[in-house]
Amino acid sequence: MARLMRRKIRRVLLDIDTQYDLVYHPSHDVSAILANSRRLIAWSRARKIPVISTALSRQRPENNVFPPGAPTECIDGTPGQQKIRFTLLPCYKVFPAVNRLDLPADLLSEFQQVIFEKRSEDPFNEPRIDRLITELRTDAFVVFGMGIETSVKATVLGLLSRKKKVLLVRDAVNGCPTRQADLALRQMEAKGAKLVNTVGITGKRGRAALKLPPKINIISTVTPKTSTG
Repeated sequence: MARLMRRKIRRVLLDIDTQYDLVYHPSHDVSAILANSRRLIAWSRARKIPVISTALSRQRPENNVFPPGAPTECIDGTPGQQKIRFTLLPCYKVFPAVNRLDLPADLLSEFQQVIFEKRSEDPFNEPRIDRLITELRTDAFVVFGMGIETSVKATVLGLLSRKKKVLLVRDAVNGCPTRQADLALRQMEAKGAKLVNTVGITGKRGRAALKLPPKINIISTVTPKTSTG
């Protein structure tokens, strides 16, 4: 089996579904969460911390009619499905959501960021993500992103079930302020996730050095550095 990293790494940043459709929601303000997310990305870039990103990529119905109650966010090929631009590092690789296990040798040595598209909130339903995270040797996964009661919860519980240490950045995770979100946070902590804040990861200098633009416009396309089938 090919090596995915030449050496053990201290930390890996796990960026969950930071996409336009999931970030910009009229019912709640996410400006603080975006600011902290940007600080984490800048920290990873400066410290050369590997980043694993997930991105929901739902298929459009053949007749273009969504069943009642079906999610309409993050549909393949739409602007809202794209990742927010500041979450993209200069050197990254995109893997579409396909039922395959193959991954290039020394993947995280060649690319600082790897982006995995997925069909559902649970990233471990995608064989490539499951393989990479299971085989990766690291002291801790630093987790942030969108959907504390859905994608973030599924990711964290999946990591913990694989005996991985999880640092959940609670001021850089988003979810509607509901009882379900509060229960999800408590469940992840009870299972073994350690709750931290952004300053605890980046340090005060990293927090002060960055400034979030007042508005981020939706972009129609993002040209990936490289992608594979």
